[in-house]
Amino acid sequence: MSRKIWNRLAEDFEVAVCDVTRSSGRQVAELVRRTKPSRQQMLIDAGCGIGSFSRRFGRRFGSLIAFDFAAKMVARAKERCPATIVATWMTLGLEDAAAKIGPLGDFVACLNVITSTDADLRRRQWESLAGLVRPSGYALIVVPSLESALRVVEFADPENRIHGSDFDSGIVFRGEYPQKHYGREELRATVADEGLRPISLKRILYPWSDDGVDDPGRTPPWSWVVLARKPAR
Repeated sequence: MSRKIWNRLAEDFEVAVCDVTRSSGRQVAELVRRTKPSRQQMLIDAGCGIGSFSRRFGRRFGSLIAFDFAAKMVARAKERCPATIVATWMTLGLEDAAAKIGPLGDFVACLNVITSTDADLRRRQWESLAGLVRPSGYALIVVPSLESALRVVEFADPENRIHGSDFDSGIVFRGEYPQKHYGREELRATVADEGLRPISLKRILYPWSDDGVDDPGRTPPWSWVVLARKPAR
């Protein structure tokens, strides 16, 4: 998605974008708790959107760096987060973040960010994400699930653009825009290739309506969420 479109969505983010922290907050909170965050640690919110993750979990950490490549998203995030959170806000693309910030994150959250259809951009984003995590630090990563998309297409109306997806390459339409979706084992291998050790990889459920489908009374669709840790030096 282009910076222009992402900036335009900032105003209507709550209704136009699938917000993992809002729709699946309990599952996210369980994984955050598992890492035992403290006021001595730094949280990095990589691709922060309007700051939902920072707003909910920022108080558990001593400091926060949050960035997004769209300035209007960053502005909304800054407005929404409590002033009590010690935060640095940046307009920055994930692919450039490690070079700019360095490996400072005790906990790095990256929720539905590495979804570009450009394979080279995704590669650079994965490398940069790993470069934000300090030794022994954690990364919490959410990406769209290819397995879920293959199930959603069975229930989607004929006019839903998901039917025009390239499932073989994992490029799937969600709403008007195509996004990279990951198979479970593809995600596990990708995380490991960046020097991060997967601790937990599981489904994180969200409403059918986020995929433009009326609830068929079945188990909801899901994204993949992986909690990984960088080995100590």
